[in-house]
Parts: sequence; structure tokens; C-alpha cells
Amino acid sequence: MTRAILGTRRRLLRVGAALVLLAILMLAGAPAKAFEDRGAHVVIDAASGRVLDARKPNHLRYPASLTKMMTVLMLFRALDAGTLTPETEIPVSAEAAAANPVKLGLPPGSSITVAEAIPALIARSSNDVAVAVAEALAGTEPLFALEMTRVAREELGMTRTTFRNASGLPDDAHVTTARDMARLARALWRDHADRFPLFATTTVRHGGRALPTYNPLLARYGGADGLKTGFTCAAGYNLAGTALRDGHRVIAVVMGAASSAERLSTITGLMDTAFARLTEAEAPDAALPTLAGLTTPRPLRAVPPPDVEGCGGLYAGGWAITLGAYPSRGYARGLAANAARRHGGKPMTAPVGTGGMIRHHAYVTSLSQGQAQSICRQRQARGHYCLVRSPQMMRGALEAVTRLRRSMR
Repeated sequence: MTRAILGTRRRLLRVGAALVLLAILMLAGAPAKAFEDRGAHVVIDAASGRVLDARKPNHLRYPASLTKMMTVLMLFRALDAGTLTPETEIPVSAEAAAANPVKLGLPPGSSITVAEAIPALIARSSNDVAVAVAEALAGTEPLFALEMTRVAREELGMTRTTFRNASGLPDDAHVTTARDMARLARALWRDHADRFPLFATTTVRHGGRALPTYNPLLARYGGADGLKTGFTCAAGYNLAGTALRDGHRVIAVVMGAASSAERLSTITGLMDTAFARLTEAEAPDAALPTLAGLTTPRPLRAVPPPDVEGCGGLYAGGWAITLGAYPSRGYARGLAANAARRHGGKPMTAPVGTGGMIRHHAYVTSLSQGQAQSICRQRQARGHYCLVRSPQMMRGALEAVTRLRRSMR
């Protein structure tokens, strides 16, 4: 009798806790529209500038390290102006050396030549090099970002782009569109043809090591010769790519993919279709719009996705389970990754709490409702904590994380 009563009490406590959690999440607000679909793309014929395919081309997105295409363009312009030469040494400040990974790991007080910096930015997406370049060209990174934005908007027609840094590291105001990134990619090809082969760099040599490029398109797609990858938790997986086949050059920009594999399969599929379209016609279809023709007639409401700190993956929709909240972000990531390998789905973490009370939730997402319920039953049967989360609950919870992060600035 005593065991039965205790078992009933435990079940009631679990149900009560779940109801309280549900009530808290319902108060977090409506589902965040930004989580519904981060995907956007533009595909153009480089020669004519005509758009072969486009989806949400003017919707604001985070560029992540696609930003470094603009940083490289600013270096190219400095070389053209004669203010720098390929042999010019770029000093590495303490601020540059302290940049977040990915980076070469340049120590403060060292230097890197312009000729070394360009492939490091393109192939290795080096954030320390990006900061050093910004400081060399403008004195400070914020001043460099202002000049990047001015050139982008006034000279390249990237009307919806705002840069806040030289690397693409997260900043809520650092935004662009797929259309704008396609304009940037075309400008690099059109205006800097002699240096454009640098975007096909597959290996960077530094400190006695041969460091491979992060761009999978170069090895996986025939005729590919550029340009740049990008990823942050908020941006998703981005890729600006270009390829040459049978005398036709295609430029494609894919933004907001949920994984590196999805990013690659999407851009290769778009390029295949674009090349087929160009091959079928002797001349580009005059009825196709140009990039200028994709300009939005009125401003679109900005809905970039929340920047969830510490994410071990991306919330790409679907049902989810939460495995608990832990002081260590690394532990939460590992727990989520192991559970995803065992049961399927995608791992993700997100912070909750304030000050010294911050904990990191471990999630497995992209599940069906049946999968989520089945996994939790299995884990609970083994004595492990597990709660099922609907898509609405996840969106509300992660939007609350964003509001919390902003309030702590």
C-alpha cells in the first residue's frame, strides 16, 4: 500500500511539474516566425546577371562568414589603389589574436602578409585575420564595418546589407539577403578576374601545416571554383558558390540550411538545374529578371532567427525531447549528441537562467511526435529524465532565450 501511494505521488509530481513548465512556455509568447523557415537562395547567370532561380531573395538573413567575401573585396580594392601590396605585413593586435574561433591562432605582436591573409580568409575563414585586416585598413573594426556597409550599399547595390564586423560573428544588426550576397559574389568575379582564382584555394599552409578548405563544393562539384562558406547557430549553414561548365558560369547563394549536407545538396541541385537551363537555350531568356529587378518595392519586416547561444545544433522544426539542464554546456552538448546518435534526430543546446544560475538544456529535435514519446518512455523506464516538447513549445522556449540574452547585454 505504501509503495502504491508513493508511486502515485511521484506520478502526480511529474505531471504537476510538466504542467507548470507548459504554463511557463505558453507565457513566453507566440511561436517565433523566424524559426519556421530560414532557407533562402538566389541563382544567377554570371555573364548576364539574369536570375535563374530565387526563393526569399530579399528576406533578411545573417551572413555568418559570407561576410569575409566583403572583407576580401576591401583588400582587393586596397591592392588596386596601391595602398597595400601582396608583401605588406599586417600586424596582429591583441584584439585580433583574441578573436573567437575559427582562426589561425596568430599571436599578438606577430604579422601576416596580404598574400597570406587572403587565402586564410577564403579557405580557412580565419576570424583573427579578419580583425587584423579591418584594423590595418581602417584603424578599428567598427570603422571598417562602416566602410564595408557604405561600399556595399552605395557602390554594389547591396541595399539591405548592414555589416557590424569583418568576420560575420553574431550580431543582431549584422544582416544581409541572398540577393545582396549574389551581387557581392558577381562583383568579385566581374571586377577582380585576375584574383578570382584565389576563391578556388583548397589548402592554406601555415605554421608548417597544410590546412584544407572548409568549402565542400570545390571537391564535390565539377567545375566549381569558389567562393565561401559560412555558419553560425543563428544563420544556419550558408554557401556562396560558383562553377563554370561549357562556357557558362553560374553563381548560387544558399542561406539558412539546417546542416552542411543539406547546404551542399541544395546548392548542387540548384546549379545542375541552372546549367541545364542555360545549355537548353543559346541565349539567356530575356524575360528573366536581373538582380536589380529583385529589389523589394517596399521594406520587409525584419525577422532574422533568434541567436541561441551555445547551440549544439539548429532547431529545424519538429517535435523534441529535453534531457535536462546542466551547468556545463559541454556536458549538455555531449548528452544531446549521444542521444541523437542512439535514437535519431538532431542535437541542440540552449541556455536558461540568469547570472550564476545559468543552465544549459540538452535537446534532441527534428523528431516526429511518436518518436519523441517513444524515446522518452524508453529513457524514463531506465530512470533518466526526459520530457516531450511540441514544436510550439520549442519555438516559445527559444524565443524566451533570445529575450533573456538581450536583457543581459
